[in-house]
Amino acid sequence: MSARKLILLATVFFFTLWFACPSARPQIVIRPRAEEEIILATPDVQPKTPDKAAQVAEPLKTFNQVLWDDLKFSGYFTMAGKSFYPPPPIVRPEDINYDAWNGLPFKVSFLTAGTMDLVGGILTAELRVFDMRQRTMAFGQVIRGDADQIRAVAHRWADEIVFKLTAGASRGIASSKIAYSSRRGSAKEIYIMDYDGANPRQFTHNSTSNLFPVWAPDNSKLAFVSYRTGKPEVNIHSYLDGSRLPFPLFNSFATTPAISTDGTQLLFALRTPRGDTDIFISKLDGSDRRNVTNHPAIDVSPAWSPSGKQFAFVSSRDGASQVYIADADGANVRRIVKEGGDADSPAWSPDGRWVAFHWKPRQSVNYDIFLAEVGTGNTLQVTSNSGSNESPYWSADSRHLTFQSNRTGSSQIYIMLADGSELRLVTTQGTNTSPSWSGYFR
Repeated sequence: MSARKLILLATVFFFTLWFACPSARPQIVIRPRAEEEIILATPDVQPKTPDKAAQVAEPLKTFNQVLWDDLKFSGYFTMAGKSFYPPPPIVRPEDINYDAWNGLPFKVSFLTAGTMDLVGGILTAELRVFDMRQRTMAFGQVIRGDADQIRAVAHRWADEIVFKLTAGASRGIASSKIAYSSRRGSAKEIYIMDYDGANPRQFTHNSTSNLFPVWAPDNSKLAFVSYRTGKPEVNIHSYLDGSRLPFPLFNSFATTPAISTDGTQLLFALRTPRGDTDIFISKLDGSDRRNVTNHPAIDVSPAWSPSGKQFAFVSSRDGASQVYIADADGANVRRIVKEGGDADSPAWSPDGRWVAFHWKPRQSVNYDIFLAEVGTGNTLQVTSNSGSNESPYWSADSRHLTFQSNRTGSSQIYIMLADGSELRLVTTQGTNTSPSWSGYFR
């Protein structure tokens, strides 16, 4: 049973970079349909000079693997298998034998190549993308950083490739972060990691339960629920220095915050004098607070629409918990799944098309991740037959989801494309729940 469901039932509870279920259900479209398939080749980046080969061997190994993983996970490209690549290694643009590449059993659309140097402890990656049909360089970038920032260098280049080859349809999510709640010992603290699970770091240090982190749209803040006072209260902290920002403590029960897309307002669940929880809206400092659902049932887990004109939330007003949509002032409430069962944790895609949530339909044993198309009400299942899968959250490009699953025995964080493909486990230590994907970091 999910942590949010327990609450619903109980109500207590960088580095600077610079340039030199239905059988006839609709298809999930996770990217704009291109006129042609983009086949991308990624020959390994090479040492700038032979005498630097030993010094840059490990950084290059990491860079080349991370770049491949990022581009494959982007969902935009067909990755050309490296076993097909013709020799020799590409150090200079003139090393590209276009005739040899044109003789492959498939036609490569673009090729990324480059070199890496290490001087005075600073790595310099000179990177280029070539248009293989026009036989010319399309664009390039020089990225510098410390040796321990090599993953960030690869992420940055992957995001640049995605941005340029999609004509700005996506800024790339390789540099993004995921916040989550992690139990390692007796406490549950908020952690932050790279989108692919690398570089996890503890964000809170109060030795109690900290739950349900969410990002401000500009990544400047994190809101979450903390039991540091003994009761669940909404906390807002600066992402940059971790300092706690002003927000009132209600000495009651406040949970599941959601920061508006313009960063000025907060939705959250708060216990009312009736003893139930309703959805409240306030400014980010807690002022101008007002009840927008005002219903005797339990209302929790709000999620803003990208326009800021609506929100999704979970309510027990029809019995078991279900997902509803309402206008920002609480009017025009409508239920998005009417087949019964138990649903929770809505997340609205940044493009406005989908609401993701976890749902356990009637006679099902486990929760799975579903998508509801806001305009039509069609629902699509994207996980199945692998334990309980809960608490979905969208990436900034509306093409990827992160979620928690107990499919390996303990609750861990996963990422995938929104059609359920490219599934990746990104946590292994502790028990991990409630992932929240940041906005773009470029």
